[in-house]
Amino acid sequence: MKLILNSFLFTFLICTPLLGEKMHKKYIVKVGGIKIGELNWQIKINDDEYLNRLELYSKGLISSIYSFKGEYFSQGEVYKKELIPKKYTHLWETKKVVKKMALMFDKNKLITIKQSPNENEEIRLNVFDIINTNDPLTSFLKIILGKKSLFVVDGRRLYTMTSRSIKNQTEIEISEYFNLWADHKRNKFEKIIFEKKGGEILPHKISIHFDGKVFRLEEI
Repeated sequence: MKLILNSFLFTFLICTPLLGEKMHKKYIVKVGGIKIGELNWQIKINDDEYLNRLELYSKGLISSIYSFKGEYFSQGEVYKKELIPKKYTHLWETKKVVKKMALMFDKNKLITIKQSPNENEEIRLNVFDIINTNDPLTSFLKIILGKKSLFVVDGRRLYTMTSRSIKNQTEIEISEYFNLWADHKRNKFEKIIFEKKGGEILPHKISIHFDGKVFRLEEI
């Protein structure tokens, strides 16, 4: 599983006591009702910067057959109550493969992509000229905090996240999807749905629809 996580007014931060908070939640990850892993989510936000970290690892019966580990991290500054991405990294590791990605942002634009293993082909879209791009973790956090639409780049793909509320859920639609290194017609990342309890900031349930599968995260 790969965790996948425009300019608009960011009023939610202004009217909540979020700044200066540390948040942490732990989730069970299931596919088809079967537990495949656990995920730790930690966030720190103060007046000047934010840190956003996810740690995913295999757990349960399937871990003896297929073990995996994912580490995802985003960091940036808080400017006029807005989260501005600066750095994003992720690591995906199994018994057979290790993949690394590092993105750097400056002035609301992506400036570098470093990945291992390296791509042999030329990038198919000049993503460096697109303004107001965000890494996936920052994007998801912004939507949780009230944003409605964002440009997202994760080093492999460029897409738009657009949210809408449906009863007690928020559904994030993935659109305008482009693969940076492969066929643009391939769209495996479909949507994210999350639910929050009362006045809590972080969701207690998340469903990630990817490549015909649904990865369900439930708070422990």
